[in-house]
Amino acid sequence: CLSPYDSWDRLQPPCWMSGSEWMDLCLILLWLDVGVAHLTSAPCWVIYLQVLQEAVWPGGTLPAQPQPERSTAEKEKTKEQCLNCLMQLLPELITDMLGNEKYRLSLETMLESLQDHQINKHLIYCICDLLLEFLIPESCDEAFQHSLLQSLAKDTY
Repeated sequence: CLSPYDSWDRLQPPCWMSGSEWMDLCLILLWLDVGVAHLTSAPCWVIYLQVLQEAVWPGGTLPAQPQPERSTAEKEKTKEQCLNCLMQLLPELITDMLGNEKYRLSLETMLESLQDHQINKHLIYCICDLLLEFLIPESCDEAFQHSLLQSLAKDTY
């Protein structure tokens, strides 16, 4: 069964929901459940890791020498492409509410803040922390952390 629930018989809509609203909600939850299950399936993880590997090691090998330093014009062109992609990412409603110039300025400010080494470092640590929490939920438990530290301390002696 695709549903995370044991039986649909036990599911009853809250008193404030109509039957059609409840059915819509159940279908959305089922669609999300199937979508998330697919995106986190083993074949998808293989694809994700292959894309990551190709991004880090193009052609499967490390380059013999580092890539040459990009020129200022190339950096500006890349920044402009990134800004245009971000502007197209969000719905037009936000652009209409803020105005095109204010929207562009706020995205430029966001991109400039991502150029800071400390902010990027903190962002990576936060992402790693969330990923660890997602992959190993018990890592948030203090008892688990304490036992892990004790086992690591025993291994070092």
